Amino acid sequence: MSRGIRYSRVVVAVVALTLAMTLPVLAGAHTWRVNEVFSNAAGNIQFIELRECCGGNFETGVNGQSLTSTTRSYTFSGFTIPPTTANKHLLIATPDCAALPGFPTPNYIIPAGSVPFFNTGGDFVKYAVYDTLTFAGVPTNGVHSLNAGLVVACNTPTNYAGTSGSINLGCSMLGDVNGSGGLDGGDIAGFVRVKTGTPIGGDNVTCAEYCTGTLAGDIAAFVNDLL
Repeated sequence: MSRGIRYSRVVVAVVALTLAMTLPVLAGAHTWRVNEVFSNAAGNIQFIELRECCGGNFETGVNGQSLTSTTRSYTFSGFTIPPTTANKHLLIATPDCAALPGFPTPNYIIPAGSVPFFNTGGDFVKYAVYDTLTFAGVPTNGVHSLNAGLVVACNTPTNYAGTSGSINLGCSMLGDVNGSGGLDGGDIAGFVRVKTGTPIGGDNVTCAEYCTGTLAGDIAAFVNDLL
């Protein structure tokens, strides 16, 4: 190989490396997925959570993309997404949902004129052209949400900063399964019925849902409230 050819290749390599170091990284937006949707029965309290699916950073090009349902559309704007997007969440909420005490600060707020954003009896939530969650219905008991894969579980709204929480709109006093206004022996029987899948009329199942993630955890939390 001649000296001239070797020199040319070195120059090309140096130029390529310099460009790679100086040109801005193009912002992506295609690895966000619809991870969780939540609604109360009235539809005024709703949130949608997106999750970066694949461990990719620089997925910051969300602004300008759309979030749609059968009858609604929202264009993302306002929040500046930091470049460390790997496995992060984006939280989108209605105004009434965002105003709930203890609710994580949403990254985006759906305008009041687009509420409810999705139909609780059956709809889809679509992020741009990249992902769609289609469902026949969502839980409206005030505590459970619908997750990717159509999995029903306790709601866990999480924003980009990693702040997470949980809503329980269906119960004013956890553990008061029989609705007596206080915790008593009747709640023990009601708690057992709910947790074994045999609730009766009058049992408030959401008051037995402590959302610890395990049956043992819920039992421990219930016993702690009784004591």
